[in-house]
Amino acid sequence: MGLFNKIKALKVRDIAFFADGDYFYSKGLATSIQKEIKIKKYGLTLEELNPILHYLVEFIQDEKPDIKSGNKLTCFSWLILAHEEGDYFEILEIVPEKGGFASGLNHTLHVLEQQLFVCDQLKVEPVFPDFDHIVMIDPLIRSGLPAHLFRWNRATPDSGWMVMTDNFDEETMAFEEITVGQLMTYRPETVKFMALPYGFKVIWDGNDAKIAFDNNLMEA
Repeated sequence: MGLFNKIKALKVRDIAFFADGDYFYSKGLATSIQKEIKIKKYGLTLEELNPILHYLVEFIQDEKPDIKSGNKLTCFSWLILAHEEGDYFEILEIVPEKGGFASGLNHTLHVLEQQLFVCDQLKVEPVFPDFDHIVMIDPLIRSGLPAHLFRWNRATPDSGWMVMTDNFDEETMAFEEITVGQLMTYRPETVKFMALPYGFKVIWDGNDAKIAFDNNLMEA
C-alpha cells in the first residue's frame, strides 16, 4: 500500500497509523499479531482516537495476545472485536442498539470520553472495569427506578459495583449478577460512572447525581 510514504502518520511507540479512504491503518503490528489493523473512520480523526490506539498498541505489545478472527477484547470498559479481512484485522465495536458489532470506534470513544470527564472533574485516576466483569444488582433496576451505585473494593472478575434502588428489600429480595456491559446497556446513565475508583458511590436525587467517596466501601 503506497499510502504510507504520502500521508503523515500518528506514531504510538514504534507503530504508525495512517488514514486512507474510509479507514485508518496500522503499520508495524504484523510483527506481533501477524496482521495489521484497520478502523473505519466514521468522521473521527487519528488525534481523537489517540487514547484508544495507545491502549491497543500497549495491549498487543505488552500482553502479546494470540489474536484470532472473532476474538472479543475489552477496550477500557467497552467491547471490541477483531474481524479478519485479508492482511488486516478490522476492529469492530459492540453497539447495543444494533444488537451486535459494527465497524468503527465511535461508541467506544464516546464511552471513554464520558468516563474520563467524570474522573477528571473529581481529580481521580480512572479504574476501568472490563466489559464482562461482574456487577451485583437489585433486579428492580430493570423497572427504571433510580439506580444508586456503590463500588466496593473487590478483586476481579468482580467489578466491585453494586447497584440498587430505594425499593430494594433485603428480607424478601436477592441481588443478581450481571456484567458491566449489561448494566451499561440496561441503564445508559450509569456509563459515565463506571471508571470511578473503588470507594465511590453515586446517589440519585431526582435528576441530580451526587458523587461521594465512602471509606466503608473499601472494606474487602
